[in-house]
Amino acid sequence: MTSNPIGAVHEGRSFRLFQRDDLALLGVLLLAALLLGVSTLGSRPQQPLDFDLDSAADNGLAGLNLWLRALGYEVRHSGGLQFVLPAEADLLFVYPNQLSYTAAEAGALRHWVVRGGTLVLVGPQPQDVELARIFGVRVTPASYSASQEQTQPLVPEGQANYSLDWSMSDTVLDITEAPSAVSVLRTPSGAAMLAMQQVGRGIVWHAAPAAAWTNFGLREQDQGQLLPPILRSVPAGGIVVFDTFHQFGLSRMGEQIFTLQDWLYRTPAGWATLFAFVALACFVLLQGRRLGPPVATQAERRKREAAEYVEAMAALTRRARLGAGVALHQQRRLKRGLAQRRPLDPNLADSDFVARLAAGDPPLSVQQVDEVRQLLAALQQGPNEQQMVLLAAQIDTLLSRRTV
Repeated sequence: MTSNPIGAVHEGRSFRLFQRDDLALLGVLLLAALLLGVSTLGSRPQQPLDFDLDSAADNGLAGLNLWLRALGYEVRHSGGLQFVLPAEADLLFVYPNQLSYTAAEAGALRHWVVRGGTLVLVGPQPQDVELARIFGVRVTPASYSASQEQTQPLVPEGQANYSLDWSMSDTVLDITEAPSAVSVLRTPSGAAMLAMQQVGRGIVWHAAPAAAWTNFGLREQDQGQLLPPILRSVPAGGIVVFDTFHQFGLSRMGEQIFTLQDWLYRTPAGWATLFAFVALACFVLLQGRRLGPPVATQAERRKREAAEYVEAMAALTRRARLGAGVALHQQRRLKRGLAQRRPLDPNLADSDFVARLAAGDPPLSVQQVDEVRQLLAALQQGPNEQQMVLLAAQIDTLLSRRTV
């Protein structure tokens, strides 16, 4: 036995495992499987990102996510190829972003707040000028402060002073250009850490990065006491959205790409690669096919007649020496056909079966009983092929009579 690249030869005959035209499709499938495997193994960066909704690190938001879900709120994220804020959203969290808001996105966000939405804005980043422009609140550097005091009685059961460090950022809020913003939590020097702003029918909560309800803040600094005032304007079971599009969304110049999946999903070159693979896969699948009726490549062969199949089966039966089996089958068919309307056992011996058939109800005529006896006797004598055909025809005629 010898082998070739695409098949094998055995006893002078070639068995082709697959066609040459399938090699391109096989290559595309293997490459796609490799890309998916690499993407799965490295789908997340090794170091946790700040304010990651699923991160259990100190600077993650897994605690806030689980807390909101436990309170009955529906938590969503706005990741994707473009920023879309659900119209049915009740509360939106915006954390320090990699991508800056455009003027159109900032205007749409303010319009959503004016119509009654509640926004929690952490920061914003200094480069996010559009958010700072439409709400008038910015972040500025600050020196270390050991405690911050509550200036508004929004949380009567909460503490008067909170211990906050600068583990996330040494910045505070500048609300001088936002006359409608009211400081809720501030340092002894008067710098705001948490502020509330009425915009239309909605509310904007401004928070410094150090008071952003991270896992560390909820666990060590009792920042959870500052969350009930925010949820008062959110209906029970409402929809809470985290803006992960601007936070970890489409990559732009100077931003990090951690994995192959990030490169494929978040860069124009990655999009082009995905589209090229899709187009190549469609081409390979359609290769060799045409629109319209198929073109015949061989002359249509004459179809076999039914008699040829009968002759072939008869020849096989003859070679296998199954004549006795055919005779036994016809004998059983005759007995079962006669016993259908009578309380008879078709497994009885031929003599006993004929005797009970003659005395059965409904009775058969003497001529019919003799005919049955003769048929059973003839089947016991080992008939040849021609005799078997005649006996089968007599059995069919007998069973088809109404009197039987």
